[in-house]
Amino acid sequence: MTMMPTGTNTEHVFTEQENSAPTPRGSTSDPDDSVNLLDLALVLGARRRFILLFSFLAALLTAIVVLIIPVTFTATTTILPPQQQESSGMAMLGQLGGLASLAGGGGAASALGLKNPDDLYVGLLQSERVMDGIIQRFDMMRVYKTKKLSDARKTLKSNTKVLSEKSSLISISVEDHDAKRAADLANAYVAGLHDLMSHLAVTSAAQRRMFFEQQVTQEKNKLANAEVALEETEKKTGIIQPQGQAQAVIATIMQLRAQIAVSEVELGALRTSATDQNPEVITLQSQIAALRAQLADFEKGHPESAAMDENVLTPTSQVPAASLEYLRGMRDVRYQETLFEFMARQYEMAKVDEAKQGQLIQVVDPALVPERRSWPPRTLLTLLAFILGAMFSSFWVILQSAYQHTIQDPETAMKMHQLRQMLRIRGSRV
Repeated sequence: MTMMPTGTNTEHVFTEQENSAPTPRGSTSDPDDSVNLLDLALVLGARRRFILLFSFLAALLTAIVVLIIPVTFTATTTILPPQQQESSGMAMLGQLGGLASLAGGGGAASALGLKNPDDLYVGLLQSERVMDGIIQRFDMMRVYKTKKLSDARKTLKSNTKVLSEKSSLISISVEDHDAKRAADLANAYVAGLHDLMSHLAVTSAAQRRMFFEQQVTQEKNKLANAEVALEETEKKTGIIQPQGQAQAVIATIMQLRAQIAVSEVELGALRTSATDQNPEVITLQSQIAALRAQLADFEKGHPESAAMDENVLTPTSQVPAASLEYLRGMRDVRYQETLFEFMARQYEMAKVDEAKQGQLIQVVDPALVPERRSWPPRTLLTLLAFILGAMFSSFWVILQSAYQHTIQDPETAMKMHQLRQMLRIRGSRV
């Protein structure tokens, strides 16, 4: 059974060119299997109206779609984050060796192991605290039509790009369907970073300020404890100034000895003219006994002497031990005072440095209201649709022409007829 050609000019041209094309020398292939670019061009030229119409319709449909799609605007702001630099406090900390590292001398970036210090600020800008503040400020849950804060946060993060450039600048780009809101959102990221850094110790100065603030509190408590301990030592030993009290004890002993000597001379002179039962002799003897007892207390260190006299003098036997205990307490007080004064000075200097660095986040280019949309690129998409439509329609024309050429072969036509008959039979049985 032989099927006749379709009768179209295109298929006739394609068939005649294929059949009339000479076979290259040394080629054993069938002339019908070779592909001639000129034949393809003739086929495409014959169906050029269909190709152009299909391409135009594809471009028109794409243009309609991109006109319906909501436009997107992108606003970008550029900031210069604080640069790590040595401050006045670090110059003094350099003399203390390991204390500088404890005080955060390397900055937060080095403490976290970041190669690029700007990565720290990129992470802060993408933190949930900053994004949540922006979402609440602009009511983005209503804008994004979400019921959960986490969903609004994901949408905002997908619409935001924070990039750290090689020039140490950080760019913040925000996409939104409203041009003004896109600019406001980009600028809000900078305000959120300022607010976050005011509560976090990010810079090296802030790290030092936090460190010395803790140290000042600790040293203040230690100094108070040392002062209380010194006061207890003073009450226990009765010593206020060891050197002055030692001199006072010696002077008191010498005075007592002198008084005893004078009293004994008076007693001796009185006995020359009076008996031992004389009231004056008895009184003078009692005074001498009291003076000698008091002298013995100072020289031998009787504990009751201090309570009896109720003065600041300490017995001579207790002076070395009491002085040593007092000096130790005084040494602790002076040591804690020195540390407290040093920590207080460093704390004040760190506060000044932090105040200076807190203003170093500079906005290089604030986000302005974009004048042109960033998406969709209507012209580009329409042109791309036209090109893809032309490619697809050309492929379809070539495929259709090849099919028409194939079914002109009697053997192939017979097989196609048998396949149709089999499909019909199976369809009727079903």
